[in-house]
Amino acid sequence: MPSSNSQTTCITLETYLCAAKDFIELSAKFMDEWTIHQDHSERLYTHLKKEDFITHVDDTGKETLFRAEYAIFYNLSYGVPSFSFNVWDCTGKLLTLEEVRGISPMNISTKDFYSVVTQQEHPVFHRPYFIIHPCHTAELLSMFKKSSKNIIITFLSLITPLIQLKLPLEYGLSS
Repeated sequence: MPSSNSQTTCITLETYLCAAKDFIELSAKFMDEWTIHQDHSERLYTHLKKEDFITHVDDTGKETLFRAEYAIFYNLSYGVPSFSFNVWDCTGKLLTLEEVRGISPMNISTKDFYSVVTQQEHPVFHRPYFIIHPCHTAELLSMFKKSSKNIIITFLSLITPLIQLKLPLEYGLSS
């Protein structure tokens, strides 16, 4: 449930859609390859998507290549952008939650990781995705609401240390 804390601020679907369109323009400018998918009959299903390859170097120096799909959608229940992703190995097998934690750039305990990332049916795609829990997103974003030029860029900058998503530094100059 959204926090009842009066300092927590949700954003409207309209604010999300405007931020998404602005983000897509910047993505094109920075050649970052995000795309916007709009359902004009159901605007709530409008989402941003990016497919990428990521590498992970383990403790022995072995490098492994993975395919990742990232998506940002509007979470109506919490009034915030929500981030979801899936990661597959070179055979096409979807990684488990523990394997995703293992390739996270952050050294984070299982308990802490599971308190932030979960796997559930995606509300737009209707298949399993890893989703960053939206419960504290509004609270986090409220700290940056006045200084952020684009709430999606701000949101992504807060979660990229947890997952393997690279953002061009130019986004920081524009947000």
